[in-house]
Amino acid sequence: MNVIKKQSIGAWITLATIVITVIGLIIYGVALSAGNGVQTANGGELFYDTSLELYGSMTSTVTACGVIGLILLAGALVVDQFRFEGIVKTVCDFVIGAARIIVPALLCVILLEFLYGSFTGLGWTFFSNEELEINPEAIKAGKTVVTALVFFGIAAVASIVAAFFGIVKKEQD
Repeated sequence: MNVIKKQSIGAWITLATIVITVIGLIIYGVALSAGNGVQTANGGELFYDTSLELYGSMTSTVTACGVIGLILLAGALVVDQFRFEGIVKTVCDFVIGAARIIVPALLCVILLEFLYGSFTGLGWTFFSNEELEINPEAIKAGKTVVTALVFFGIAAVASIVAAFFGIVKKEQD
């Protein structure tokens, strides 16, 4: 059977989740560089203050969860392509199933951690007093943050949906 023909809808949604997560991580990196040290408003806070422990916690958590999630998704796609027998099949099915359940949780952690780490910058930029002159660089960083959050949200929902479908089609007897 052709490799492409034997893929189920779950494989395609998982592949889309991988692509969307990679795009989200790239936009996340752009958001960090755009908001790093940028003052949100006249007399306001910094969008991202690298001296705070919160910033370091956010960057390490989002990066680690993103990389682990991508590895688990790619591993589930690759391992499920092989037909194992006996105990190896049981173990592989368990690991693949666990990975496909863990990944949505990791993506939700990314979403929440990034939102929490960006909360001050977003608040000062989009919800501050009208009298404050908002820095255009902060608005650009805020829009990038919101875009990354949307991509992570879509990836989380897609990974949840993908977990309900098999990766490869069942063989016809």
